[in-house]
Amino acid sequence: MSPRKAGRQTLTSEQIVTAALELIDETGLDGHSMRTLGTRLGVDASTLYYHLPSKDALHSLIVDKIMSDLDLSADDPSASIEDRLMAAATELRRILLVHPRALPLVAGRSMRTPAQLAGVEIMVGILFEAGFSAIEALLALDAIGQSVIGLTTIHALHDERAAEGADDGGLPDLSAETFPHLHRLFAEGDYLGSEAEFAATLRALITGLLASQRAGTLTA
Repeated sequence: MSPRKAGRQTLTSEQIVTAALELIDETGLDGHSMRTLGTRLGVDASTLYYHLPSKDALHSLIVDKIMSDLDLSADDPSASIEDRLMAAATELRRILLVHPRALPLVAGRSMRTPAQLAGVEIMVGILFEAGFSAIEALLALDAIGQSVIGLTTIHALHDERAAEGADDGGLPDLSAETFPHLHRLFAEGDYLGSEAEFAATLRALITGLLASQRAGTLTA
């Protein structure tokens, strides 16, 4: 039996996905290719295509693996709508931060598979329970999802730069005469930290969405 045939018979799609995600965790997307993945698994890159039709199909399965870690039991129907949406957003952030270098894969694709849509289903159910129409729920879902992914990506990049010892130069020394408002902001303001910033931002967004929906102005 040839090595290629042996590789095809013993290798599984799950092994490929696990190895690909490990590779992305270590090197980022720039270091991820079918060739490097094949080398990691000890097979030729062409063997990978025997199990997966394309690199995009692999990426979809990687997103499946990330999203499958969502704790779908975290929703508490006895809590307020605001708290339930916050819990869903926070849980999404939690699993995204497990594999921060894979965030572009999540951000760059629409959720399509059952594994990717399971958490979305719960959030849409909460919105419908709150009285949102389908159009309102879609708008709110996009706003919350994009905010979670965007903030989490920014925080992950910031943390990675800090871990690498990157220096952004600190706050600028602005003239109070030329930039009076920014001067006051930097003099009196203090960074809350990524976790607190995320919570405050999402809480404000969700509160605003709920208030606008109740006022009938969400899609006006």
